[in-house]
Amino acid sequence: MYTCGPTVYNFAHVGNLRAYIFADTLVRTLKYNFGEESLKWVMNITDVDDKTIRDSKKKYPELEPKEALEKFTCGYEKLFWEDMKKLNISSPSVVPHAANEKYLKEMQRLVVKIHEAGLAYVKDGSVYFSVNEYAKKYKYGQLVNLDLSSLKTGTRIDLDEYDKENVQDFVLWKGKKKGEPYWDFEMAGEKLPGRPGWHIECSAMGGLELGMPFDIHTGGEDLKFPHHEDEIAQNTAAFGLEKGVNFWMHNGMLMVEGKKMSKSLGNFYNLRDVEERAFDPLAFRYLCLMTHYRKPLDFSWRSLQAAKNGLNHIYNQVCELKQEHFKSINFFEREGKIADWKYKSEPLNLRINQEYNKKFVEKINDDLNTSEALAVLQEILKSDLSDEEKLGTVLSIDDVLGLKLHKALFVMANLEASGIADLMGAREKARAEKNWAESDRLREEIEKRGFTVEDAKEGMRVRKI
Repeated sequence: MYTCGPTVYNFAHVGNLRAYIFADTLVRTLKYNFGEESLKWVMNITDVDDKTIRDSKKKYPELEPKEALEKFTCGYEKLFWEDMKKLNISSPSVVPHAANEKYLKEMQRLVVKIHEAGLAYVKDGSVYFSVNEYAKKYKYGQLVNLDLSSLKTGTRIDLDEYDKENVQDFVLWKGKKKGEPYWDFEMAGEKLPGRPGWHIECSAMGGLELGMPFDIHTGGEDLKFPHHEDEIAQNTAAFGLEKGVNFWMHNGMLMVEGKKMSKSLGNFYNLRDVEERAFDPLAFRYLCLMTHYRKPLDFSWRSLQAAKNGLNHIYNQVCELKQEHFKSINFFEREGKIADWKYKSEPLNLRINQEYNKKFVEKINDDLNTSEALAVLQEILKSDLSDEEKLGTVLSIDDVLGLKLHKALFVMANLEASGIADLMGAREKARAEKNWAESDRLREEIEKRGFTVEDAKEGMRVRKI
């Protein structure tokens, strides 16, 4: 499986992040069905393109172009992987970088093969793919059902991204420009120093790591044209295959309150914006799972608040399951702060209800129907299963959902570490002494630390806000 990864010139925005949550859900589902070793997942890093070159020159004008590009893109790539960790997105098997020499050589090899097939030409030091020549032999525009006869064709475009209304000859290899990084390249005895075009990067990295054809290619709906159409054309021309990818899977667009996300509209958000408003990144993951991946997702702070409330409700339901026989320190593994304690699944050996597990698998295997899969999760929590069987089944299916529901097992550890358990004890004493003012003060203190207090017949309970 190949996923179009980020162009590391800025923070990944929430629309990008939806695409990676979708890809991760697919990865988790395949592994849940067929085992951990059943899938090789490749996700590339685009560190050479118009945007990374443009912004690296602005950021580090004092450095040589290649050095500036590497320093600039490494910084944003580091931030990207931090976002992936916060969203509990799995690590790909392989992460190829476009600027890596190994992949650059493969890009050059493919450009030569496409040129030798008579489907590319050289102009002003650059190599272009001829859409008209290709269309004489093959179907161009199969993903979006393009009718070439009704569109303007034959115009050369030197940019990595271009006007989606027109079909244009796209650049495979861009000739050297002043102040830009370049690599030596020779084709048919002609020296053509320069750098790769965006589309050829994915063809080379996917083909080299997975071979052709490979099974699945994922990406956002906005990449269908021109990027993925051009990938298909390159793969066909270079590898002689009518079908280089068996299944294309695209997630729908993310809108912000019904409008396209845009910096000019002030509705361009990344994960730091989410965290600054006191949302757990996993609330955004839950929001994405609530909508089928192929449908548009309308993002708003109100919808994210609803997702946060829904996820916290699930955490609280899991937390209320009887856990007396799970409290041994053997079931916890500390890594750093209390918040970073990790669940060790092996010692728990919980029973999984096969009937509910089968129902969940049927839903998630139906084109990743995550909203219906979440409904099964709620069914399990409301069922008359034993608490142990509920917990075992819920934690099992969370291997696919990736919501870290095991965090609920650590509520008591967090309460004790943060001093809330002591506050609860003091408040219980104040209530017994009918010191209501002190009881209210302690309630407010507990709430300041992120928990709400409920006074029930069976005693006082705290829930994560």
